[in-house]
Amino acid sequence: MVNTKLWMAQRQLATGSPQKRLEAVQKLRALEDPEGVPILVDALNDGEAAVRTEAASALGDFKHPAAIKALISALRDHAEAVQEAAAQALKKNGDRSVIEPLVGLLLGGTPGVQHYTAQTLDALNWVPRTPGEQISYYVARGDFKRVSMFGPAAIKALAAVLRSGTNERRVAAANTLAEFGEASTLDLLVNALGDSEAAVRAAAINGLARMGDSRAVPGLLPLLQDRDRNVRVAAVTALGQMMAKEAILPLMEMVRDREWEVRAVLAEALGRFGDRSALPAALELTKDADQEVRQNAVEALGRLGNESIINRLVLAMVDEHMGVRQAAARAAAMVDPYWQRSPTLLAVVSELQEALRRGDSGVQVAAAGLLRRITGRSAAELLALSPAMVGTSVSVTMIELFQRLLGDLDEDVRLAAAEALARGRSPATIPALQAALSDKSKWVRRVAEQGIAAIMASK
Repeated sequence: MVNTKLWMAQRQLATGSPQKRLEAVQKLRALEDPEGVPILVDALNDGEAAVRTEAASALGDFKHPAAIKALISALRDHAEAVQEAAAQALKKNGDRSVIEPLVGLLLGGTPGVQHYTAQTLDALNWVPRTPGEQISYYVARGDFKRVSMFGPAAIKALAAVLRSGTNERRVAAANTLAEFGEASTLDLLVNALGDSEAAVRAAAINGLARMGDSRAVPGLLPLLQDRDRNVRVAAVTALGQMMAKEAILPLMEMVRDREWEVRAVLAEALGRFGDRSALPAALELTKDADQEVRQNAVEALGRLGNESIINRLVLAMVDEHMGVRQAAARAAAMVDPYWQRSPTLLAVVSELQEALRRGDSGVQVAAAGLLRRITGRSAAELLALSPAMVGTSVSVTMIELFQRLLGDLDEDVRLAAAEALARGRSPATIPALQAALSDKSKWVRRVAEQGIAAIMASK
């Protein structure tokens, strides 16, 4: 008796509509009838890849000799999706007779096909034996650490992944190729600079940086304008590491890049060159809004500059961030160990005095120390001579400043603040001086006592 449903599905497979034929294969699969196997085998010759893919997947549900034979043939289909479906279908069948054709597909298939083929071979308890099998197998499994152990012999397999693997695997392939340091990998990585995925472009850049081959520079320069931040960071870093002189001007044009991460590595890269033509860009970056950018920029000045930038470095020593201040001190010592003797520093004294008024005690202490080194005056004298003091009157702003300094950890700073308030001889300073009477330093307490007595006596 004719199975009506099988007959109708077979007739539907003969229609001109790919969608109808696909639905017919899906109906045959749902029937789970072994008599439908020959019809599904015929469907593997359909002109539409989607129909063939569905037929291959459906045949995996049947442990039938005809199904296995047809699936082995489907491993050679020109469509990757069909090959993948056939490899997965054979995994369901569990027939070890399919191992040989699967190994052939593992060795010659595309990365996606290799992935599913390796899974099927795993299920069949197959173990790779030859180096070629091992390379293809480990690539398919994504074990690039093991792939790297084969050295240049793995380049061909990795090149295939770099061309058509998943985003994650293309990144891994680029990283592995760079480890080999072979001339043949240079072109592969340079080609990968044009990859559609930013992570792959960045990985290729990092790989080329590790190789350090100057022939990669022309390919790297355009990526300074890449739309992706991480790619620009990688390109700037790579060109700095390679010290490519032809990159200096393009790099200097990036001081206003919209991303602080790019500007931060830019400052570092400019310093690596040791070329004073990069000095204007480094100076510009010392004014950046981001602390890390400023810190890298002042460090770059230490490598690029001469005595002409000492003043700039001294002003960086009163930056609001400690890291910048410390970097500036190191940079100044690199430029000139005796920088504090420079006669040009008198030009920044007023700016350092202005720094004494900032609300950050770290900046205030740094400014006081610098002024002492430059002018030879004590901390007390510097504070007392501050422009905010006129005659014997003390401005409210300065009272607040000195009051904050009375809480500093440094005894010298507290003593200087107490002396400055006492010299002001203003009744407005009495509350601050009274608070200083409980200071742990007897010298600060003594100055506070004397200051209060002097103010009271002058009333």
